[in-house]
Amino acid sequence: MINRKEIMLVADALRLGGAILMNHPQMLGPQLVGRLLPEMGSYPNVKKLLEQCDTEGLDHCALMPASHCFHTPGGPLKYSLEGHQFAVFGYQLTADFRYIVSISNKFVTWDLSTSDMSREVIPNIEGILQGLVISPDNRYCAAFSNINQTILLNMLTNEFQIFENPLEDSENITGLSLLNTHLIVYGHHSWVLFNINGDIEEKTVHPHELKPILHMYFDSLQDYTIVLWSGSLDETRMQWLTHIDGEAATPLEFDGALAITADREKVFTLVEQHENCLVELTMSKSPLEWAVTRVYEGNNDKLIQLQFSQNEMYIVGTFMFGFKVWNLESGRMVTLLLPEGIRNISTKLLESNSCVLSKDAIYAIAGVRKNLYVWDMIKGELLKNLDAHFGRIIKIQSLTIGNWNSVITSSIDRTVKVWNINNIFEQVHVIDRHELQIDSISISPEAYIAATSTRNCVGVWDLRLGKLIGKLADSPLGAIVTHAVVTKSGRNIISAESGFLLIWNVHEGKVIFKETQDSIKQIFLIEKDTVVITVSKVGGAELRELAIARSVPSGEKIFEFEFPIKTLRDVIPTSDETLLVGPGFEKLKDTLYIFNSKTGLLMHKIVLKYPNFKDYTSLLPMPRRATQIALIDSDKGNILDVKSKKFIRSVPKWGGQCTRDGKFGLYAPGRGGLELLELKHGKSVRTFIPKVAEGVFTIMCMFNRTNEYVLYYHGGRKTIRVFRTADAKMIANYRVPAELSSIDSTSDGKSLVLGTVDGCVTVLVLADPAKPEIKDYMKELPSRNEEIARREAKRFTQIYFKTAAKLVALAHRVHNAGESRKDDVYKAETNQDASKDQQAHLEKSYTTDTESGITISSEHTLTEQRANGMK
Repeated sequence: MINRKEIMLVADALRLGGAILMNHPQMLGPQLVGRLLPEMGSYPNVKKLLEQCDTEGLDHCALMPASHCFHTPGGPLKYSLEGHQFAVFGYQLTADFRYIVSISNKFVTWDLSTSDMSREVIPNIEGILQGLVISPDNRYCAAFSNINQTILLNMLTNEFQIFENPLEDSENITGLSLLNTHLIVYGHHSWVLFNINGDIEEKTVHPHELKPILHMYFDSLQDYTIVLWSGSLDETRMQWLTHIDGEAATPLEFDGALAITADREKVFTLVEQHENCLVELTMSKSPLEWAVTRVYEGNNDKLIQLQFSQNEMYIVGTFMFGFKVWNLESGRMVTLLLPEGIRNISTKLLESNSCVLSKDAIYAIAGVRKNLYVWDMIKGELLKNLDAHFGRIIKIQSLTIGNWNSVITSSIDRTVKVWNINNIFEQVHVIDRHELQIDSISISPEAYIAATSTRNCVGVWDLRLGKLIGKLADSPLGAIVTHAVVTKSGRNIISAESGFLLIWNVHEGKVIFKETQDSIKQIFLIEKDTVVITVSKVGGAELRELAIARSVPSGEKIFEFEFPIKTLRDVIPTSDETLLVGPGFEKLKDTLYIFNSKTGLLMHKIVLKYPNFKDYTSLLPMPRRATQIALIDSDKGNILDVKSKKFIRSVPKWGGQCTRDGKFGLYAPGRGGLELLELKHGKSVRTFIPKVAEGVFTIMCMFNRTNEYVLYYHGGRKTIRVFRTADAKMIANYRVPAELSSIDSTSDGKSLVLGTVDGCVTVLVLADPAKPEIKDYMKELPSRNEEIARREAKRFTQIYFKTAAKLVALAHRVHNAGESRKDDVYKAETNQDASKDQQAHLEKSYTTDTESGITISSEHTLTEQRANGMK
């Protein structure tokens, strides 16, 4: 018997994945598994469905999530609209609230009721679109690019026109206004009137004695408003020039923020004679001028934006530390303060972070940085901090029509998301992630953990559970991590952080060795992980590379050497690890420096001379060829024997990837295509992807560790394609949720580990349907077997950021800072007449409780992150 809850879970999972499934229907199995795995133990029919995905779904896509990796249904996220290759710099709702029109380098229209992409128009321009406007009758929309081209799109027929810059003296376009019959393109000193057919009807030059134009708003050709500014971003005083039936009203001087009602009859702003008070002004007919009709007292903060709620019963002001919301009928003001350390900034004049209201004004929701903040409108208390995007939120808008109680956000992470406020407090299964993008992944095959390096810490991930079990950062604050590698046993991690080399004991989460080494550019292990080589760039006018060998885990220095360079390239060991090869530059010639890997002694130098020599980009050791290496340039790979100093051969088109036996390589040009090369004779023996021009995008290609499969990631499509090496058959075409930044394969070849720019690590099982045993392997995964999951959860103790000594020092700093903060509160009481809410916020700002543990101020953080089931 299937209950309603199970049906709703599956339906919501399909809805959440709709934007991807529309273009990638083969992703049905991975989408259902990645979203519903946490519900597998509670709902028997969901479990049966996912078991079918793990068996029958492999025929369509052989990459299957090993653990929960997508947003689960039932939470606040209603839709994630994904179809842009670049940041979404604007969107608008149509007048009937049925569609969202969004722009990047193209126009994409989404159906709000289904989340389907109903229209995609690519104008094939070089720039990024901005300034989106829609005509009142929803027939046309327009946008301009950062290279001053204007695109007018007929939304009924998908036909579009492109206009080159029509403004005088080629001044930059700053905005558009669109009527049902005309398009206005304006800059700081002029504007041009087009009819809907694209013909210029009128050009107007703005008088030079007036200030530059900031914005223009047209209700008709006779009724319009011009906002003038000083031309300096530091000067916030502006003028509001209104024209009614072609007659100009007296200019309104205002400061920093302004909002006007939809009927254009009332203006709310700040004027000089009323200091920071919100003022309501109404247009008098004779003479035409704005007159103050009401003053809202109580505000002492400088506002940088004003915006109406959707029903215009409230107005929201943005200031540095939060938001002010006024009920326009009662005059009541509510102050909503952001968490300590979070600030609103003015992105442009009249523009900043926005705060919108839910239906019936129960909650206020703001998009700041990449988070959504939710406040109670009665008490002004911050109720929830939701990690909404992995990039900065550009725009937020409410949708509270009919049964809808939602907000819509767009971000530089290339998505538009629709959030259901009715479910905003629903508990969802959290997906572990870093705050910043993952730069590299290092896998321990014995412990089955991965070390990830991000800008501010090293992450330790349990690959069986798909959980972030710890973060390692030695600096009290402001850690800058550039590299991290983990030993095969998983006992130690070696990282480069803020000018130091660190060796960590993984299980204790402690630094056991620390030594200064600036500008570390490379870390690698040799001698069965008992020796670590760190490579730095040193020198002033003459660049040099310094390599230091240390024992692991003691950190004792074994040897060091350095050599001159022209361009920084990686040092590599030969495949038998007897020699180290340094790519250097001496006497204006590319030279290889060959060092003994045991002692660091310089054995000899090789001046590079071989047919068709080109500047090379990388080196790699040739597998099963003890002293042979390959130098990879843009056209070919060149094989040399560094012991005998002999040039062996060149392999045309080879990009540097090869199998473990060194017999085969890959050719993957940036413009498209993928071939298997036989490296002995340099011939193409198999074609995986034909040479089809797909544009120049990030390409990652590699063999998995067992060489059974070829992996190919295309940055434009955001897909990973998997091919069998033996027969070139594609067995998977997996659409990743965010741009891929790193990828590796486990040593058994059964899984891929992905690192993405949103800070997530995803483990995918490479489940070839031609291998029956892989289905048994999947059944034993912790996500599919509760008993194994319980055992797996006990493998690691939690790793903490700081040692006890640092916590004591941190507590001392917090105490001193708290005393300073009390002085701020006293000044606020005596000098600024601060509100009680602000005072309480100041007093509590250094110690707050969060869902993930304890946070002590924004600058000094101690986070207790507990993986599910761990103690």
